[in-house]
Amino acid sequence: MNSMVHIFFETKNLIVRQYTMNDVAGLYEVMSNPLVHQYTKDKNKPWDKYKTEQYIQFFIKKNFITLDCFHGAIIEKTSNKIIGLTGLNPYKVDEPEIEWKLDVSYWNKGYATEIGREIIKQAFKTTNITGIYGMADPENIASRRVLQKIGMKYMGIDEFRNQKDVFYYIGRV
Repeated sequence: MNSMVHIFFETKNLIVRQYTMNDVAGLYEVMSNPLVHQYTKDKNKPWDKYKTEQYIQFFIKKNFITLDCFHGAIIEKTSNKIIGLTGLNPYKVDEPEIEWKLDVSYWNKGYATEIGREIIKQAFKTTNITGIYGMADPENIASRRVLQKIGMKYMGIDEFRNQKDVFYYIGRV
């Protein structure tokens, strides 16, 4: 791996790092699966190669290196394979929205929980954000469970990106 690629953090099983153009094929493999999008605003609209390239180029240009706002590749350590994406998106001032999307073959392995916990821990440790929001489709029971497991509290249902979502929140302690 290029030594200029910033690693945001590592967990027991995963590395979250900046994207490189070498990630296009691997991320496309993840994001081209309609199941990955079944509960998102891109409902059942898998990404094509062009959208994947544009997404990665956007984040390479932004060159985020702090956890108050970032997107990165999720790499499984044992296979050194890109298995998804994660990040903190701008939402409210000093209160970003947490996001992750994982390859279907990596669901139910605890990886989303592992990523979520570490993002919260590292973001509060290294930035001045005051809280983090999590949103999920009300029918996405798995994501809702992860948001609870990582310490977020249920806030109710509201409109977000033109769809009804359940909202979760965790504040700095």
